[in-house]
This record gives sequence, structure tokens and C-alpha cells, in this order.
Amino acid sequence: MNIAPQLAFAGDCRQAFEFYARLMGGVITVMNTFGANEDKALPPGSTAAAPDQVRFAELSLGHSVLRGNDVPPDQHVPMQGFSVSLHIEGANEARRIFEALSEGGTVTTLLAEVDWADQVDLVDRFGMVTDRFGVPWLVLGMKG
Repeated sequence: MNIAPQLAFAGDCRQAFEFYARLMGGVITVMNTFGANEDKALPPGSTAAAPDQVRFAELSLGHSVLRGNDVPPDQHVPMQGFSVSLHIEGANEARRIFEALSEGGTVTTLLAEVDWADQVDLVDRFGMVTDRFGVPWLVLGMKG
């Protein structure tokens, strides 16, 4: 079994995934638009967004994948009630990624050492941020 988050964007899925790929060293393995796939049926209950918007995207990050798509603006609901947990090796790398995700976003909890780190195997830093694309991240800097 495998779990992979699927994120819904209001028209900026491509920009988000290109940013995440550059920032985290990932590889975009799929980036399909609605217009290039008009001959393929949508899943039941789905509505197509604009032809140039993303129907399905997949970003490979190590052994994990992040998936996403655009939805019509009138159907977009801001992401809430979850966070994408990002475990990053090393405090400096965690800081670099946290700061980049923070640009244009909202920091909920500054990335810092935590007093409970010794209780959680290998965790050194913790922070929470919602990036400029509306994705909530839980950033954990892992001890090397």
C-alpha cells in the first residue's frame, strides 16, 4: 500500500509543482493539461478546468510522490484540516526549504529546535507554514 497526497489548486498547480521540484530536487513525472486530454473522460463528479490548466500532475521526491490538479475557480476550496509533512535531513536544509516555502506564505510556527525532540526519534527542528499556493506544510528537520 502507498499513500500520496493529491492537492487541488485554483489554477496554479503548474507553478506550484515547478517550484516544489526546483526547491526540493524532485522530478515532475506527469504534467497533463485538460486541453491535451479532451478525448479522455473525467472521473465521475469531476468538472474540467480551463484547457491550459493541469488535469493531473505528479512530482517524485525520493521514495514519495506528491500529486495535484487544478479545479475550476468556482469549485476550489482552500486547503485546510491537514498538512503535508516534509521530513528533511539536516537543520540547514530544513531551514532553506522552510524559508523558501515561507516566501509569500504564512508562517504558523517558526522553524526552531523543539523541547520534545529527544522524545521523537531523530527530530531536531519543527515548523509550520502555508505556502503562497495555499498548501499547509509541517516541516521537520531530521538529525543526520
